Amino acid sequence: MKKIRLEYKFTAIYLIMGFLWILFSDSFLNSIISDRDYLTRVQTYKGWFYVGVTALLFYFYLRKHLVRQRQAEQKAIESDRLKTAFLQNISHEIRTPMNGIIGFATLLDDDDIDEDLKKQYLGIITGSSNRLLDIVNEMLDISLIETGNLKVNQQKVDINRMIDESYESYLLQVNPMVSMSCSKSLTGENAIVLTDGVKVRQILNNLLSNAVKFTEKGEIAFGYTLNDNHLEFFVKDTGIGIPRDLHDQIFDRFRKADTELTRLYDGVGLGLSICKGNLNLLNGRISVDSEPGKGSVFRFSIPYEKSDITLKNPATGNTQIQSANTGKLVVLVAEDEITNFRYIRELLSGTNIEIIHAPNGQSAIEACEKRPDINIVLMDLKMPVVDGYEAAKKILSFRSDLPLIAQTAYAMPEEREKTHLAGFSGYISKPFKKDQLLDLIRKNT
Repeated sequence: MKKIRLEYKFTAIYLIMGFLWILFSDSFLNSIISDRDYLTRVQTYKGWFYVGVTALLFYFYLRKHLVRQRQAEQKAIESDRLKTAFLQNISHEIRTPMNGIIGFATLLDDDDIDEDLKKQYLGIITGSSNRLLDIVNEMLDISLIETGNLKVNQQKVDINRMIDESYESYLLQVNPMVSMSCSKSLTGENAIVLTDGVKVRQILNNLLSNAVKFTEKGEIAFGYTLNDNHLEFFVKDTGIGIPRDLHDQIFDRFRKADTELTRLYDGVGLGLSICKGNLNLLNGRISVDSEPGKGSVFRFSIPYEKSDITLKNPATGNTQIQSANTGKLVVLVAEDEITNFRYIRELLSGTNIEIIHAPNGQSAIEACEKRPDINIVLMDLKMPVVDGYEAAKKILSFRSDLPLIAQTAYAMPEEREKTHLAGFSGYISKPFKKDQLLDLIRKNT
């Protein structure tokens, strides 16, 4: 329904009220007053009364409307201010790891650098790259949460294994003056639950990352308990703490608890907002108890739904992959970016895999027609001439049993669903690592 403008509302209300007032008041006065002069004076007073009453009503209505408008304007100004600060912070956070990547990559060109120093530089480049990827992932996650496109993917999750892996990972990152401990309340199969393991791990890691970042000495403790059919996780630290009046604000997007203080630390300020968004999807909740100088305790809970099946340990096979018929696997890599192709070729080097390159979708179709020995296709979705979707459709029309793996920089959930509907056997988002690629090839051949 089209919204009526405010000035039209005022005009209509004023005319209707005036018409009704004149109609009924004149009829009533004529019926009780016979003196025409007296009637004229009464009608004059009646007119002033109408003007006064309607003026007061319109005043209070306009005042209420203007108060709401001013509040909305203030909120918009504050939102714009936070967005501007957020974008400035994003620029800083992106440029910092980019400087590490570009700077140390340039230093590697120096022939006089010894091997130990090269390893240090490569470690810095890798760390900066992972940090940049984390920033991109956070931006993507908050976008999906805000648009309602983030979905829950329930699976069997070993909570104890998740706790142990997080402990081992963050133990290497804590300050030497900080001790770390973890606790688990369930054992065996009781710790295997149905939930979205990716989101729970992301929530836990976000909280642990903050604890490590803001705790210079003391201790960090985390774990979970089972209470009223809910798993209640906690992350406790002796860090800088958060003022009580900011406890609600820290879960808002684009906001950090203290701009001056947190400027000393890395991060775009989206982690806690993502935690809250994920927990809303999981029917959970999150809270914080903290004071400046006394540390923080973050708690979050999710429904406890026990799984009936025990998880198996992940396979640890070697890197050798082979075709059942020939003993050697033939992989077609459809990729227009030569850098990406060279990266995939290096990942698959040292394996008994023959690699064929197709620079576009049309070349991939022709290669599959000419080479019936191709066992699997790694298909980039965005390519010139013919894109990955159209190429997949044509290839599957004459080789319906050929596994096609979609590889793309589009990491949106709907993209994964789209590839599934298009007939792809698997999906991998860039950037990916060697073990991820080999595992996907192994599963589909």
